[in-house]
Amino acid sequence: MDPLSKDEHFKRILTPGMWEEIQSSPKMVEKMLDDLKRGNHYYSAVETDKGVLLFDDNTNGEWQFNSYMYKYVENSFFEPDFPLKSLAVHDLKGWPSLMEGKVNLCKNERGDWVDKETMERCAYQDRSVLKNVVESKTFDLAPTWENYFNLTEVGEGLGLPRSPDNYDRMTLLFIREQGYPEDGLVDEYPDEFSFYDKFEEIEKKLLGPDRLNVRNEMQEKAKRLAGDLLNEHFPNMRQNTEMKEGKIANVIVERKNKGLRI
Repeated sequence: MDPLSKDEHFKRILTPGMWEEIQSSPKMVEKMLDDLKRGNHYYSAVETDKGVLLFDDNTNGEWQFNSYMYKYVENSFFEPDFPLKSLAVHDLKGWPSLMEGKVNLCKNERGDWVDKETMERCAYQDRSVLKNVVESKTFDLAPTWENYFNLTEVGEGLGLPRSPDNYDRMTLLFIREQGYPEDGLVDEYPDEFSFYDKFEEIEKKLLGPDRLNVRNEMQEKAKRLAGDLLNEHFPNMRQNTEMKEGKIANVIVERKNKGLRI
């Protein structure tokens, strides 16, 4: 129900049953007042330096949102010309009638990306649309394994699919910084580490009967190998200019009995 709709055929009916439910439920009154103030439909908003992109919660909106995030954020995360330093994604409420002509404008009816001029003229909205935000997530986009993991993970992140090269970059950055997981490294489908065979001997020794004696040697070897593989296969990868010394705090990885799931 959208009382702000300009459609003359839109029925605005309040039945006796609805009115009784409203009178008997303070929470219902509170919800109605909130809806009147902000709207009763949820939208996703991606805040960029050019403006705000809006997507509704139907199938087309979710598809366009995921397509945009994969093409312009995930897929380009480690590229040297990646322009973003941070990313803010919001959930907001609004009335469909007021959002008409503002949502799902990154692709046309055929599913093709609109050109750059059309995107800048039509798709990007003024930041005033963010006045009814109900929840926000902000992601640091400096090119570290941790930031990439936090962005793409399911749950706290955006649940974006990881491109094979970026998954390899993330895993190699992790090993170069933290060392090889001593209980082994386990991929979560569909992710698959392309360089596992390069670390096979190191993993065997870290799991072997002499592991306590060779631990430090193997970890240093793993870190050097990860760095060499990054230089060899991803020489133009974007570098973190604000790298802090020491280990990163609050590492979000899940340890399992059989290894490390990233």
